[in-house]
Amino acid sequence: MTDPRIGSVLGGRYTLEEVVGRGGMGTVYRARQNVGDRVVAVKVLHDRFADDEDLRERLEREARSTRQLAHPNIITIFDFGLTPQLIPYLVMELLHGEPLDQPIKRDGAFGTDNALMLGLHLARGLARAHDFGVVHRDVKPENVFICRSDDGTRVAKLMDFGIALSPNDRRLTGAGEFLGSPRYMAPERFQARAEVTPASDLYALGMVFYEMIAGELPFHSQSMAGWVLHHMETMPPELVTVRPDCPPLLSRLVAELLAKNPGHRPVDAHSVVSTLGTMASEKAKRIRKVSIYSREVPVPDELARIGAWRERARLYRLMVDRVWPGSDPPHEIANDLAELHGALGRLEALRAEAQRLEEAVSKEDARVEADRERLVHAVDTLAGELSQARARTRQQGGAPEATRDHLERYRTHLARVIQLDATHGSTPTPTALEALRETTAAYADWLNASAPSPTRDLQFQLDALRQRIANLERDSRAGQDARKQQLRANADERSQLEQRVLRLSRSLGEGLRPFPQNRDLFRKLRGGTMRAIG
Repeated sequence: MTDPRIGSVLGGRYTLEEVVGRGGMGTVYRARQNVGDRVVAVKVLHDRFADDEDLRERLEREARSTRQLAHPNIITIFDFGLTPQLIPYLVMELLHGEPLDQPIKRDGAFGTDNALMLGLHLARGLARAHDFGVVHRDVKPENVFICRSDDGTRVAKLMDFGIALSPNDRRLTGAGEFLGSPRYMAPERFQARAEVTPASDLYALGMVFYEMIAGELPFHSQSMAGWVLHHMETMPPELVTVRPDCPPLLSRLVAELLAKNPGHRPVDAHSVVSTLGTMASEKAKRIRKVSIYSREVPVPDELARIGAWRERARLYRLMVDRVWPGSDPPHEIANDLAELHGALGRLEALRAEAQRLEEAVSKEDARVEADRERLVHAVDTLAGELSQARARTRQQGGAPEATRDHLERYRTHLARVIQLDATHGSTPTPTALEALRETTAAYADWLNASAPSPTRDLQFQLDALRQRIANLERDSRAGQDARKQQLRANADERSQLEQRVLRLSRSLGEGLRPFPQNRDLFRKLRGGTMRAIG
């Protein structure tokens, strides 16, 4: 059964050509950008999600987040929009491959070199996301796409940032709810009011790494409660006991990634990349980009269709001249022929305007991408220095508590002093004196934590760069949104005009077909022009 969306145009820009995959959330289509001829993938959610505003918000956030990240190991998202039925869709790079869970199920444990290479890709992708303050929250094999570079080497790409959160996102889930896949979730994710941090993604990376090397997860359960207990309490077997050929350093790294306490995991994803780099081959360490999958599917081109309609209009003009040489044709036929030429002229003008708008969108995208790439290079440099500073801080006595933790502790002690003063304020007590000392000590800790430090200075610079990139995207978005709205209106008018052209052509054909002198011209109509129109 043919998908009813095949042939439709979304956002005035993307013509859906064929279905390339279906899932629980939606259908993925191979599509062609109408002006520019770029081949893309379009993920359209199922109709039942049309009224889900929260999901729409998540997808729009995914589009913004991943577009800003722009990394070879994160799937690229080009655009976000709504169908005429208000169903969300994402436009992304079209890749040929499969999710990571498929080769794990099919082949079992990976070779160490292959696992090191794919793990390095994932760590790099997470490092870029965390550098921009984005926590994925659902790292699992199903959300890792494995494709091939031009030389045939496997490349892993993180995808589905739909539930990713930035530090400024304060969305709350309902009581007892959480987002993510329980088999790969960090222990702190199951704790009430626990903050989700990059360390939670590192734990999930450890679970995926373990599964690639061992061919199975470190523990199993048939229930949600069982998974929660395992993550909270069960120590995973060391990889060297499951795979004796596993390098000891890799086994230790995975054990660190799976530490129950987030503070005992690697300081960040850059640290993981650094450790993996000492074990991976030069081939595995090479950064690779993937060419877009571009198997051709024959779809009539719009310019070819307009040219075919022009040829049809010319043949109708010849028919009219044959049947009524030197005189005026019937009023209805004359009007239809004039309207057909007018509609085709308007179609050509709209097509030229769409070309201009699309070129303006592409030019602005290229400008923003160039500016973003320059700033991202600076982000990479600062993030590397920050990772090294964090590692030194930990070696010198452990990572310091966050300033906000000291502030909260001070406020807790201060609240106790205020409570004691309200109940025993007229009488001094040793308890009140001790509470005052604890409050003073907490304030001193807060003050010390707020003092300048190498990590804090680097973090400040990194935040400033991230804000510049966010401002770059924001300033560009308004103009781009206006152009895309014009493209949608343009495409709607072109579609209506093509329907009008079709009706006029049918009317002219019915009026001119009875005349025998036109038979040879109708044979031409049934030939090349019909094939071009499609």
